[in-house]
Amino acid sequence: MRNVVRNLLHIRLTRILLTAAISLATLTFLSRHHPDLLALTPYCVDIAPASTPLTLDVATTSLEPPRPRPVLVNNTHYDAFTAPSPAQVLADPRVRPIRAHAAIPLACLDHWVATGRWEAPCLHGMAREAQIDLVYVWVNGSDPLHAESRSALRAATGYASAEARFREHDELRYSLRAARRATRGWVDSTWHVVSADVADPRASADVSAEAGTGVDVGRQRLGLVPQWLDIECAANRSAALSENTQLFRLTGDPGVELQADDAAAWLDKVVPSFNSHAIESQLANLDPDLVADNIIAMNDDQFLMLPTPPSAFHTTLFGPVFRMDPRLLVGGDDTGAGDGGGEWRSIPWSAHLLDERFGTRRRPYTKHNARALSLPLLHEASRAFGGAFAATPLSRFRGAHFAPREWEVNTVFLATHFVIERHREALLWSWVVGKWGARARAGGVLGGGAKAAMWAELGGADGAAELRLGKTTRRTMGELENNLRRAESRPPLVADSRAETTTTYTWVSMDGYSPTWRSLAPTVRIAREGCLGDDGERAWDMFRRLVMEDLDCGDRVISALIRTSGSGLGIFLPERTDSPPPSQSPSPELVADPLILPLVLPADPPPLPANPRAFAVRLIQRYAYAIGASPMSFIGPTSARGAASQLQRVARSRGVALMCINDDLGDDEAEVRAADAVIRAWFEERWPEKLECER
Repeated sequence: MRNVVRNLLHIRLTRILLTAAISLATLTFLSRHHPDLLALTPYCVDIAPASTPLTLDVATTSLEPPRPRPVLVNNTHYDAFTAPSPAQVLADPRVRPIRAHAAIPLACLDHWVATGRWEAPCLHGMAREAQIDLVYVWVNGSDPLHAESRSALRAATGYASAEARFREHDELRYSLRAARRATRGWVDSTWHVVSADVADPRASADVSAEAGTGVDVGRQRLGLVPQWLDIECAANRSAALSENTQLFRLTGDPGVELQADDAAAWLDKVVPSFNSHAIESQLANLDPDLVADNIIAMNDDQFLMLPTPPSAFHTTLFGPVFRMDPRLLVGGDDTGAGDGGGEWRSIPWSAHLLDERFGTRRRPYTKHNARALSLPLLHEASRAFGGAFAATPLSRFRGAHFAPREWEVNTVFLATHFVIERHREALLWSWVVGKWGARARAGGVLGGGAKAAMWAELGGADGAAELRLGKTTRRTMGELENNLRRAESRPPLVADSRAETTTTYTWVSMDGYSPTWRSLAPTVRIAREGCLGDDGERAWDMFRRLVMEDLDCGDRVISALIRTSGSGLGIFLPERTDSPPPSQSPSPELVADPLILPLVLPADPPPLPANPRAFAVRLIQRYAYAIGASPMSFIGPTSARGAASQLQRVARSRGVALMCINDDLGDDEAEVRAADAVIRAWFEERWPEKLECER
């Protein structure tokens, strides 16, 4: 036990020291400003102001990872914990760096982004196989206290929700058994189970057993735990429990200041929660000191069916691997007309929020299976759409809260497309503002001469009103495997897809932006007057126009620039410089580049970073992503016979890598019991080997 604690402390301290080193360059800047600057600075940074005491931890974390406190209530095991104080319920507003990127020297990252080749100056050891944690959202609806709390809320609100959402087929046990087999050999991978929690019924009774423990009994809650799992054993073996109430944090829209009283009032309205959309909206608040930057978000009814290379979900070079269906495009809707009991109110509402921020377009559906997410970018999305994320848990059952602009967010859909849009935004900022705007005099105004040069760089002929570019060939996909191997990552395509998960990257952001989400545009046509124009225009205004208003022009600009080389994104990057550009020299106090562009693009431009190229390189890499496809199966049995038939079909399809079993059973108790027996027997036959910490 002592060695386990020592190892955990060593890991935590190493992470803390690395973060402190990354942030050191920003201390001079922040020490000159009021602490409120973090909420006001257009380009956000990730460090506490030096005018406040510098501590190694924030309020939501502790140096030693929290230990489970198992208790037995009415012959049922729970994990006792103390509910957060109102101050702790306020979300951490700071932007988080991606640690794997921060560890890469700028010279290497610049070469990678510019050329698309992982070679010198990217030396051995600068990147490695991605560290990935699995995060499960789980509830045992058959738990007596949970069922009692659920029934009480239903009675109070008069809302009826599908009981199938709370039925238990022992999925989590077997999903974890499957994950152990699938992820064996992954580096430092931890499982996190986010479970429901309930009020401690002993809080108003005689609780003398708690005397002297320092527990505020009035705020004590009980986290549900799998009754088959020894949680103390699991905590020592790379598995951790997090209760819903510990994650729920109040966010506000950018620029909105919130107080502890606001958080306390909000928390009273949202817990306990019986809505998976609400719980998923709070995953951004997972403790970054305990959870890896790269996560796979899973429900307990989702299974990794085969041994899986980490590159199926994440790589340091290409980012998270999104699985989407470009044939199923979703448009925005702010009326709440969709089915609130499923996902077809939350997804169109999330698409509408994306439209408001990034411009209107239809976006592909994210497939309902194990989902790759970047925790720092999920956290960033929760800040960018803070009001919407705060409104989502107001529906304590799915679809229960029906109020304009307070519909539930679909976290996975929104967070996935947020990354894609921010990468597109980063490319356009780099070319329009960082490159051409920095060259311009008179406050970054692009005059006729600058726009003529931009037109030429796109491939337009002098004096031509339109440019037409034909098919192009990029080397990105052909060099993908070699680049990953040089970066010490195993490629996602495997030799035997019947024995291991194979994943095909259908698109990577190193090729820019694809309006079809799967391939380069076969041809590009740009009308000079309609897209660039000849009139003088601030670079920032042109950038905002291409990002949020004239999406077609922005897409065509990216597609044209991609055609100038066979690999890399060097054409987008500003020139290398060691000093601020003469046209927009920042204040002497601005000595460090920020991490991100503003969460909401203001009408007036913020000052240029001190080093536009370095900022652009790290910004583009921050939002790197891939779109991939793996063999998967989604089944929804409605009867015992249907369950047997569908599961047999999955068993015969030996190449299935990802599976989701959706409970579509009705209310016939006999049929439910029969189907449950079929499902459990199939699970046990496929994954018979117990976990080390099963009771």
